[in-house]
Order: sequence, then C-alpha cells, then structure tokens
Amino acid sequence: PIPDAGSVSSHDNNRKVSREDIELVQNLIERCLQLYMNREEVVKTLLNRARIDPGFTTLVWQKLEEENAEFFRAYYIRLKLKKQIILFNHLLEHQFHLMKFSHSPKLPLAPIHHHHPM
Repeated sequence: PIPDAGSVSSHDNNRKVSREDIELVQNLIERCLQLYMNREEVVKTLLNRARIDPGFTTLVWQKLEEENAEFFRAYYIRLKLKKQIILFNHLLEHQFHLMKFSHSPKLPLAPIHHHHPM
C-alpha cells in the first residue's frame, strides 16, 4: 500500500515542498517503475492512491529522467516490449477462440483457375 502523502497533495498548493516530499515521490515512482508503468500510469496511480499532485509527480519524474538518462532509455525499450507482448498474447488468445469456437463447416476450397489473356 502507498502511504498517505498529504503534504504534497493537490489540496495544499501553498505549502513549500520539502526534501522529504521529493524523496517520498521518488520512492513511489521507483516502486511503480518496478511494475513497468509508464509515466501516465504513474501519475494517475500516485494521484489516486497517495493524493500526489500530477504536476509534482511529473516534475520529479523529469528530474529522475535527466539524472538517469541511460536507465530510462532502456526502460522505455522494456515498456515497448511489454506492450508488444500484451498485444501478441491478445492476438494469440483471439486466434485460439477463432479456431476453437469456429462453427463454419470444413468445406474444401474450390480449385483456383488461372486465366491467361492472350
């Protein structure tokens, strides 16, 4: 469970951000990265679960990305791979259902006649 982060909530915009606030959001982002979430998913998760302002999460993410450019380059490749695996699994499941539950009669295909113009 993600702890309540009321000190950096969207309801408290006038309060000064502390080093602890930044470290908390950084730690939460790092936990989300372990689950292969993209930035949009992280922003939504931190808003919904810890009431952290999306602008603040985005700012901390950008700073992490600047300081760890090589990690994020590799991370974005892993996110693309994750997306491709999910799509492949979806297509594979769809193909399985088409083959298993297809009620079309197994009729032989008619031969194809090729006409050659003179």
